[in-house]
Amino acid sequence: MSDIFFTEAGEAPVPPNEVRIRELEAHPRPDGQRIQVRVDITPFQRRPNVEALIVNADGQPLATVSVVEAIDNIMEFVMHLRQPRTPGRYTLKARVFYADVESQQTENPLEASSGDLLNKAKQIIHEHAVDFTIPEA
Repeated sequence: MSDIFFTEAGEAPVPPNEVRIRELEAHPRPDGQRIQVRVDITPFQRRPNVEALIVNADGQPLATVSVVEAIDNIMEFVMHLRQPRTPGRYTLKARVFYADVESQQTENPLEASSGDLLNKAKQIIHEHAVDFTIPEA
């Protein structure tokens, strides 16, 4: 039995293939190295996984976070950039996905890493991106 959480009256949870990112926000903190992130997804019938990635203007990854089987449809967290404060334009990318890892397991569990199994089993449902700027100090 799945857990169903209602967030607003009249808003019914949707099946996995209809889950969408409704809002994605990135707000740099004053130090320029921490980014306040907010992800709002549609209410869901089955708990989704969410990944967030921050890249610089060259597309170089600077921070990642994964939420496994999200409980709430609105998530807020702080991402820490792996570099000193560097003013400029950045992109926050987020994706919602489901994964049936059990179907990817082999007879010899040591043949593949858990990351490999997850990547093979990942079914991306929705992706969204927003740009943000870290200003000069």
